[in-house]
Amino acid sequence: MPSEYYCPRCKSEDIIVYEDHIECNKCHMNFFIEDLESDIEDENILAEEDLSGVVDAFDELKDEETRKKFFKSLKDDIDK
Repeated sequence: MPSEYYCPRCKSEDIIVYEDHIECNKCHMNFFIEDLESDIEDENILAEEDLSGVVDAFDELKDEETRKKFFKSLKDDIDK
């Protein structure tokens, strides 16, 4: 069944759609559906792997609860 989504990185339509994200079978990157449905331009959408790289650079974000609070604060800032 065709999907309304495609990979913003390589533009492939060969993807697997999960509940909250997609996985591209061509470039093997994962993207949150919430980001795909937003007004963010394709070239500015970060893959889950990109976001993990950012988080891994900060020791204080290795704690899951702190990381969730941080992401919530970012989302709140973006939604303003």
